[in-house]
Amino acid sequence: MTYPPAYLANHVFLMTCLALACVTGTAGGCGGSEGDGVPQVDSDLLGIYLVDRFQSSPECGELMDAAGLPRLVLYSATLNDDPEQAVLAGQFCGSAEQCRARADAGAGPVNYSFFEGNDAQGWLGYGIASQGSIGAQCRVDVQVHTLTSTSDQTIEIDTRQVETIYDPADPAVVGADATCGILAAIAAITEDSPCTGLFLVEATFETGL
Repeated sequence: MTYPPAYLANHVFLMTCLALACVTGTAGGCGGSEGDGVPQVDSDLLGIYLVDRFQSSPECGELMDAAGLPRLVLYSATLNDDPEQAVLAGQFCGSAEQCRARADAGAGPVNYSFFEGNDAQGWLGYGIASQGSIGAQCRVDVQVHTLTSTSDQTIEIDTRQVETIYDPADPAVVGADATCGILAAIAAITEDSPCTGLFLVEATFETGL
């Protein structure tokens, strides 16, 4: 059995704090619970999962096993700038108690934020791996996360990291001062976007929150 590397918790799977806002509310604690008016994500996948496999390929070649934290918790969360929108959030964690505490407190940064989809057809989320510029253009590595589930209480999260190059919001401003919007980076993804990394997580449901 292999696990995701710990550095992912702080670097690789960042979306909300860099792009749309930080995750704040959760299914219990901090943001409230289902009974107090806080919106809840419509999913039966909430809970704590044992990570069965984590693989990565920094150059989009063959996936290789990597080591790290043994559990992943999926929970409902809301956004700082849009408290009416619930997302399916995920964090890697150690013990089941730590997983519950992180979900309850909404501690960030989250590792995954899935904004679109459902349990039957799958969930879609995005992450930012790196951000910079090339000449007068923005260069951002965007991760596309796809979560699917099966009837035997297992989930799989496939991540494809791609390079996007696009014009800044103000073409007259270049370099470090350029405004390289994350939503613009996501919009710049095409079928021809170069792959810069692959990740795979497989996990089995262990217990509820």
